[in-house]
Amino acid sequence: MSLTPQPAVACSLFLICVLSNFSGSLIFLMLGLWFLETRRPYEPMFGHNFYSLCVWIFIGCVSVGCVTSMLGAAAVLAAKRWQILMYACLVSLCALTMCGVGITSLFFHDRIRQIIDVSLKKTMTEYYGMPGYSTLTSSVDALQDSMPCCGYVLYNDWINANLFRDQTERNGISVPLSCCLPEFRADVNPRCNEGFPFPISPRKLHQKVGCLPLLESWYRDHSFAIGAVASSVAAFFFLSCCTAMHYFRDINSRLKMEEALVAFQRAEAPRTRMKQTSSSLN
Repeated sequence: MSLTPQPAVACSLFLICVLSNFSGSLIFLMLGLWFLETRRPYEPMFGHNFYSLCVWIFIGCVSVGCVTSMLGAAAVLAAKRWQILMYACLVSLCALTMCGVGITSLFFHDRIRQIIDVSLKKTMTEYYGMPGYSTLTSSVDALQDSMPCCGYVLYNDWINANLFRDQTERNGISVPLSCCLPEFRADVNPRCNEGFPFPISPRKLHQKVGCLPLLESWYRDHSFAIGAVASSVAAFFFLSCCTAMHYFRDINSRLKMEEALVAFQRAEAPRTRMKQTSSSLN
């Protein structure tokens, strides 16, 4: 009795895996775009780092996974060995790349504070509200509004900002309007991104905690999520590759059996003709 599964079973398994690969890749593609979109408001402050690199590679791999699934579906319909082999190679390459994304995200996870520390402090103290840096200013405001947070480590870190340094010397600590509760913004100062004309009262702040610890926690959570999802995708692609190779081996064995049968029939043909000739003579 042969241990090789029936062709229909192997074909069905491969087709199910291909369709699952396609639908899963679409879901993971949307997840990657969501990862990218959540970082967009903070991108001017940090530029392209390990996080954005991981996300872009992740999106690229799942996009290739979607296209490769179409090749796999065509391979099922045509039962062409070279298509199945190409599908397996592409999927295995995606799986290895996803493993790299997972490792890179873990590496970024350990270096997050080192990466964002200098950039965040420099942006807040030197560039916030200054002419020609409106993009960075909007990025800081979006950060302080969404977290919510105020300042670098504490709200009074704004005392060192170039924008508020002169006002601070005269009137005490000033902060951007994005630090304040919405009900106090219009009453105190309707002009955006200007300090208060008198010392700030902490009760008017929506949060006295600085942005560094919150942003660090945000990046850690997202990088861990990317690593976990990338590892899951790698396992999924690896399973798809194994199924493709199983189907390839099944087709190969059936073709070899057919070739052996044809060779046997060709070898038996002269004997059959001789028997038929001898029987007709008799």
